[in-house]
Amino acid sequence: MFEAIQAQFEQMVKQRLPSARTTTLDQRKIFIVPSKTAMALLVMIIVLFLLGINFQNSLVYAVCFWLLAMLVVNVLHTWRNLSGLSITAIHIQPCFAGEKAVLELELACDPKQQKFAIDLTWPHEDRTQVNLVSTQTTRLKLSHSTQTRGRFTPPRIHISTHYPTGLAVAWSYVSVDISGLVYPAPAPKNQSQEHRHTTAANQQQSGKELSGGSNDFGGIRSYQAGDTPKHIHWGQYAKTGKLHTKVFVDYASPDLWLDWNTLNQPGIEARLSQLCRQVLDAHQAQQKYGLKLPGVTIAPAKGEAHQVRCLQALALFGGEHV
Repeated sequence: MFEAIQAQFEQMVKQRLPSARTTTLDQRKIFIVPSKTAMALLVMIIVLFLLGINFQNSLVYAVCFWLLAMLVVNVLHTWRNLSGLSITAIHIQPCFAGEKAVLELELACDPKQQKFAIDLTWPHEDRTQVNLVSTQTTRLKLSHSTQTRGRFTPPRIHISTHYPTGLAVAWSYVSVDISGLVYPAPAPKNQSQEHRHTTAANQQQSGKELSGGSNDFGGIRSYQAGDTPKHIHWGQYAKTGKLHTKVFVDYASPDLWLDWNTLNQPGIEARLSQLCRQVLDAHQAQQKYGLKLPGVTIAPAKGEAHQVRCLQALALFGGEHV
């Protein structure tokens, strides 16, 4: 029985409160009920009314009607505290799996109105309270925990108020039409040490030789006017009697590729986690790198935009296209 009522209520909420980027609360979208304190007050009013009937006391009648009127006025004020409030979803900050996704909201009301003690919350998650008194617009952030990578669509937000006396509770639900990205949780740094060392060795062996360097000995050539004396090969001069100059070269490392196929971790999520760590490390080292996934290839580059694109590819792997 309870489950059937709950299902009907959920269906009614979806019809009345569809997902939208901006939601303005009106009469159809606000629910209101007396609080426990108000119910106790109603019981007291009924008892006083019965006593007034029993003793034919007009003063008791007046007290009962006055308390009842105050209760009704309070319910109207509580409803009005939510009515006309607009909630707009601004942005969801990307995060890594296991962290909290932060949703930024903007609350606004008519310049002629003031809003007090508005509570916004997710069940068992973040909660905040705002007032719109000296300003008609304010921004706030709500955080929600995440477990897996991919698209994060926040659940509906519960918004409520007990203002002004707590004798009534007005509430509504806001389903924001917005989503954010949850990147794979990066593997611990110590797990990527071996891969980085292997990559560096391969780069040194296959790097492009640049003449005019200063690090590695590249051979000797005949002396030319203007060559620095410290590079003269005196041993060769002793053998031949002719001046020769030592030549040094540098090696330009090729572009670093973070390749799915070079990993030996079992399972999709483990490999994505390892690639996520490699992307973060390469970006921190300001190194030019590319990413290869099954069906996705991102050309080597560097910078914030490139890192975001690579992390997005990892977050959406196996689902949406980048």
